[in-house]
Amino acid sequence: MGTFLQDLRYGARMLWKRPVLTAITVLTLALGIGANSAIFSVVNAVLVRPLPFPDADRLIMVEPRNNSNGETGGVLSPPDFKDLRERNSTFQQLAAFQSITMTLTGDGSDSERVLTGRVSSGFFEAFGIQPLNGGRVFSPDEEKEGANGVVILSHSLWQQRYGADPEIVGKTINLNGQATTVVGVMPESFQYPREAKMWVPMSLYSQQMSVRRYHNVQSIGRLKPGVTVAEAQADMSNIASQLEQAYPESNKGAGIGLTPLPEWTVGNIRSTLLVLMAAVGFVLLIACANVANLSLAGGASRSREIAVRVALGASRGRVVRQLLTESLLAALLGGVVGMLLAMWGIDLLISLSPRNLPRMDEISTDWHVVGFTLVISVITGVVFGLAPALVASKTELTETLKEGGRGTSGPSRSRLRNGLVISEVALSLILLTGAGLLIKSFVRLSSVDPGFKPTNVLTMQVALARPRYPEPKQRAQFFNQLTHNLEAVPGIAAAGAVSQLPLSGQESDTFFNVAGRAPVPFGSIQNDANIRTITPDYFKAIGVPLVRGRMLADSDTLDAAKVVVVNERFVQQFFPNEEPLGHHITIDRDVPFEAEIIGVVGSIRHSSLAQRQPSAEMYISSEQLPPFTMSLVVRGTGDPAPLTAVIRREIQALDKDIPLYDVKSMEQRISESASQSRFRTLLLGIFAGVALLLAGIGIYGVISYSVTQRTHEIGLRMALGARTTDVLSMIVRQGMLVAVVGVVIGIGGAFAATRVLGSFLFNVSATDPLTFASVSIVLLGIAFLACFLPARRAARVDPMVALRNE
Repeated sequence: MGTFLQDLRYGARMLWKRPVLTAITVLTLALGIGANSAIFSVVNAVLVRPLPFPDADRLIMVEPRNNSNGETGGVLSPPDFKDLRERNSTFQQLAAFQSITMTLTGDGSDSERVLTGRVSSGFFEAFGIQPLNGGRVFSPDEEKEGANGVVILSHSLWQQRYGADPEIVGKTINLNGQATTVVGVMPESFQYPREAKMWVPMSLYSQQMSVRRYHNVQSIGRLKPGVTVAEAQADMSNIASQLEQAYPESNKGAGIGLTPLPEWTVGNIRSTLLVLMAAVGFVLLIACANVANLSLAGGASRSREIAVRVALGASRGRVVRQLLTESLLAALLGGVVGMLLAMWGIDLLISLSPRNLPRMDEISTDWHVVGFTLVISVITGVVFGLAPALVASKTELTETLKEGGRGTSGPSRSRLRNGLVISEVALSLILLTGAGLLIKSFVRLSSVDPGFKPTNVLTMQVALARPRYPEPKQRAQFFNQLTHNLEAVPGIAAAGAVSQLPLSGQESDTFFNVAGRAPVPFGSIQNDANIRTITPDYFKAIGVPLVRGRMLADSDTLDAAKVVVVNERFVQQFFPNEEPLGHHITIDRDVPFEAEIIGVVGSIRHSSLAQRQPSAEMYISSEQLPPFTMSLVVRGTGDPAPLTAVIRREIQALDKDIPLYDVKSMEQRISESASQSRFRTLLLGIFAGVALLLAGIGIYGVISYSVTQRTHEIGLRMALGARTTDVLSMIVRQGMLVAVVGVVIGIGGAFAATRVLGSFLFNVSATDPLTFASVSIVLLGIAFLACFLPARRAARVDPMVALRNE
């Protein structure tokens, strides 16, 4: 122990004696360690930390599975869910849920639109959560239509709107215009579905929930003790097979897939985080290579000191231990600074992260992150310190002492330095290639035509309370009146409304049959398109062109003959060789109805910008199929943001209890649609830039050190007649050879590594030759600059001064 403390004291003195070298070492390591700690804090919160539910690994998402391609995902039909719940033998609880929004009014507060979980009985029991304050969960009787209105509040809503009233249970609140009794308050730790502020019972036995071909509920269950996921999967697959035989029209080819909730929660963000973790690992390796080269330089200058130690009886192991102690001290200092950088970086990551990043509010610097930083600091100290220590400890006593203290640079040191630079260049090229592919992909994604004109367009949600607007005519009249009133406001060029906004990710699959063709069963994907409800001026407001036929009009009322407008993709898919106008289609609803196709409009990418091609869509007038909730789309003559107050005033003039929420410009929604791609591209681009900088510094350092070591040789060459250009080309050639070897190795590594980016790329190949060539040229250009600067200095050496110094 005394020897170790002696090594620590001596190591600290040596670091203190070389403040510039120590500062460069610590800052370089801090950059690599800090980046790793910051990304790990996200990985820890999203992928490692258990979900905040008892035995979360037994919570399972139950979803439809397409038996033809094995894909799992989506929502179940309520009748299928009820059959699964009743027939399974492997789940302790199986519950259904939906995410909806509801309006809270009264209580002396402004109307508020609140994200709400509509859940079946057994939902809270599946999570193993009980309400606070003597509250209760929902009973099976409350799944029946017409049951008394009850609600459970989230902890945050209870505090913010109701002042943490301890007597809230049993009180009545106004929800969607209806008196509703509070029966419980959830603990602070529980919030599911994500961001839900309250929960109401799901009426599983209503008419709307009785159609097997309508899929609109998600399902989650808790496995019985001792039951494995594989056993539950076999049980559910057997039930799905029974349902397929009993209901072939709606369940043909439909299976059931099970996904553990922790895995389902992270979704495809797992691969993004793992790629970023690998990227910062590369940055740390490059930093280690740079610091190892610094250590080699320092070791060369200390060769006489080490030779004296060996001459006095120190073993090679003793020398290595002393040098490693210094490396570990530097690495730990780098870890401390890196931890500070990581704490700042976490806030930056949260600000850059997409809104749909799961568990974002759980990202923090906990003991896992601190422990990770400590471990990675120790490993880093060993990685960058071991090779230089071994080289430095291998000393030729006679030659070293004969040098009189001048640093030496033997072949082993040169080979190691060159090998480290080659590894830096190779790793940098891999990172730069990945970043280049993502940047090219993001540029192409950003240039995609969404099918509409987003400039100067403001959007927001408006929801009508069911008790206040029970009749279709009332709802149709409200939205029709609102849009007409808005179009009369100065500064508004057009106003419309739609049931689902573009890029919202919301789909409304609807089955149909074409008159005059052999009918197919409703539920068949053969005739399947999205249906949107719109007001007549919606296309004008969003900027979608009419291709042929006519637009919907005010005359297309509830009492008039039903008509629809379809998009070009619909025509390509269902009328490829004939004129669609004038055809009649029967649309599947609770009560199917027939409608005539009267117009064709341009296609919109509704799901996302990355959608390979637009979906087939039908548009029907809100007068003929009036919904309770619509999104307003307002086109201004200029910046529409100041119009928000005017729009709110117009809405409240019609109904003071209707809140305006989710107010965003269409350009903001487009930006959010590409947020995950932007997040990956930006971070990988930053890491690649850091890697390029470190690689350039590494090459410069090696060449510069080589020039210093060879000053005597260069002076001799010039004294014997070597020209300046000869010296310049010799030094540059030496450095560029190392860089070219690194680039060649890096290209091979990039071909293998970038394949994991395939799922992230949009209209770009993972082996795009232009990207590979461009990145190689950029890296070689940086390498040339890093070689040229010290080479130019060497070429200016005065031969007499160089020889006199030696």
